[in-house]
Amino acid sequence: MPRFDLASIVRRAKPNARRKAIVLRDVAPPATMATNLYRSTYARVIAAWSDALPRINAAYAQSLSELTQDSPADVRAEIDGAAEAINRLILILTPQVRDWALRTERWHRQKWIGAVLSATSVDLTTIVGPEDVRASLETTIEWNTALIKDVSAQTQQRIGNSVFDGLRNRTPSREVAKSISEATGMARTRSQRIASDQLNKLTSSLAEERRREAGIDTWKWRSSHKLNYRPEHAARDGKEYTDATAPKDRPGQLPYCGCRGQAVVKFD
Repeated sequence: MPRFDLASIVRRAKPNARRKAIVLRDVAPPATMATNLYRSTYARVIAAWSDALPRINAAYAQSLSELTQDSPADVRAEIDGAAEAINRLILILTPQVRDWALRTERWHRQKWIGAVLSATSVDLTTIVGPEDVRASLETTIEWNTALIKDVSAQTQQRIGNSVFDGLRNRTPSREVAKSISEATGMARTRSQRIASDQLNKLTSSLAEERRREAGIDTWKWRSSHKLNYRPEHAARDGKEYTDATAPKDRPGQLPYCGCRGQAVVKFD
């Protein structure tokens, strides 16, 4: 249920206006906000794994030279020790995720208020607040915490696979060092993509909630125009939908979708 009817407020403020609809300004988040999420959380986990690589590789080299029954266990202990330290790090990163989500919400709310004010001369500053989108914020925080854990777990698995495959095949330590370094490189690339996707998902969710709380049912699809875009999404660019007529995959919902919904205030 909407908290207020923006169209009615606009009609009361401008009773002689003859416009049938007003398209609010599109709110597109800057890429720096995704970079901030990556640097404050994901990058710290990747850096911790990178710092552990010399110790892991040294244990591998020693195990390879000794080839005793306990050698694999020594390497496993080094990997597990690094993982335990990183898990403790992840626990203290949750506040960083929360801080990013709150700052993103505040930025989006100010842009939304500005878009409404510019288009309608109605100031929503005292009407909308962060408490109205609390569910989206908490979901984003929990989701990112889980994703950070997953990035670390996948990195640990790739490092472990490289090390123990290396011991079985007597692979030289320099080759294993290169392989485990590539594991952190893959984690870095994946994390940067995740951060960008999470920014799009949060801002898309915030835009949808703000639109609905204002009693706005109509919106336009805005394609991201990314290099690797979905053709069906590009075909929807500029088309008008209501919540009842919209496709099941809304803007920003699918993995790495950068599309957005642009609110349209209708005056019946």
